[in-house]
Amino acid sequence: MLQSATFDEHCVSLDNTKFNSKSITVNCSEFLENKLTDYTFGQRLRKSRLELGLSISEVAILCGVTNSIISGYELVRYMPTKDILAKLSSKFDMDYLCSEGYTKLIYNFDYFLDDLSSWINENNLTKEDAANKLGVSRSLLRYWFNGGVISISTYNKINISLKKYQLLK
Repeated sequence: MLQSATFDEHCVSLDNTKFNSKSITVNCSEFLENKLTDYTFGQRLRKSRLELGLSISEVAILCGVTNSIISGYELVRYMPTKDILAKLSSKFDMDYLCSEGYTKLIYNFDYFLDDLSSWINENNLTKEDAANKLGVSRSLLRYWFNGGVISISTYNKINISLKKYQLLK
């Protein structure tokens, strides 16, 4: 029967009564370095969390959410909000975590809005023309400029347009 397990940046230690109360240590360095992929935000979050020796609970407390939300991020069931990304920035390398895609856009949303505004002005577009070119409503465009953030579903829907007009970096 497993009594306890601890994790640090290099190994997992298990205390188990079936092993005559002896501790077992498993080296995880190879696993961390070679086995964890980092293709998605969730995978990068998990890899970073393990490298820092943080539990899901510790990250959840840092972000003010439940353990299942952090697990959901790691399993790519959910995407974090701008507020969550700001909280993660106190412990994690955000250039690594938000290195591509939706999370990069959200983390750098102010820069995106600056680029969007410049694109509109440089091309002498009305807000309605810009919205049509991007494939969104004028009210949604106004929502972004008034402090709202693009949703993952909208991002996925207009991703090709954002790339076409070089609004993603």
